[in-house]
Amino acid sequence: KMRQRGNPMETVTRARANNRAGKSGSSGPCEPTRNSPCAPSTRYKPPLLRFKATAKARWRSRVRTRLAGDWGVSGDQEAAMERAFSDLDRDAGLEIAERSHQARQRVQGSSYFYGELDLKAQLEVLARAGARKGGVFVDLGSGLGKMVLAAALPGVFSECRGVEILPELHESAVKARGALLADLAGRGLPPPSEVSLRCGDMLREESVADADVVFVFATCFPPEVMSSLETKLSEEMRRGARLVLVSKQLAGCCADFVPFGDNNGYLSVGQTHSKWNLDCFFYVRA
Repeated sequence: KMRQRGNPMETVTRARANNRAGKSGSSGPCEPTRNSPCAPSTRYKPPLLRFKATAKARWRSRVRTRLAGDWGVSGDQEAAMERAFSDLDRDAGLEIAERSHQARQRVQGSSYFYGELDLKAQLEVLARAGARKGGVFVDLGSGLGKMVLAAALPGVFSECRGVEILPELHESAVKARGALLADLAGRGLPPPSEVSLRCGDMLREESVADADVVFVFATCFPPEVMSSLETKLSEEMRRGARLVLVSKQLAGCCADFVPFGDNNGYLSVGQTHSKWNLDCFFYVRA
């Protein structure tokens, strides 16, 4: 009787054997049903789970669209950025910084250390900062200029400025800016915002009084530099302006700035050269 009706365990065993045989090519692959376990990619999924998966995918798509907003860039613009910095990845930037520091020490300790965010993280940071159209963006310690050019690419800001104390990094940034502008113009792509790069001391030679967003990649800044930076920002930044700090937080005594945005002003952002993310902190000048 069991054999006539069909033993459920025999059915499952047979289905598994057929599935394994299908993988090896000796017979056709098994058809997914409720009672025949198949490979994960073809395993039966109840209608409710399929609906949840589809709804989740749509939700993620809407979140990405809202996040990009005015800060979305086309594939052609992204490719132009890659070409402009084809020989200037993060490791090349660090090597240039190390050679410059060895030739002449212009900064304290390991402040010369070079780091950068990937383009996706850069645009995510800019979108999170919520700058107004026509505003001014300033990067203090702009390195190879990638963050400045990423801010300029969508054309939201009226002006994007960067200041870098190491001449060798600054020269490489200027060359990359020229290559990007020429590439965009040659392909008929939208021009970026006005970009200004200068070589100098960020604490003494660059004002942020007109800035709407100030960005600082402060991973290796020692306490003395951070203290001087906080004083400068408190004295110069106007009320309502946004400050973005990577890897560092403002001291508790700095009451002129309050955390801004979701998660108490915190965001985890990706690097181009590492699987580890960096901490990013958002403030608004009170």
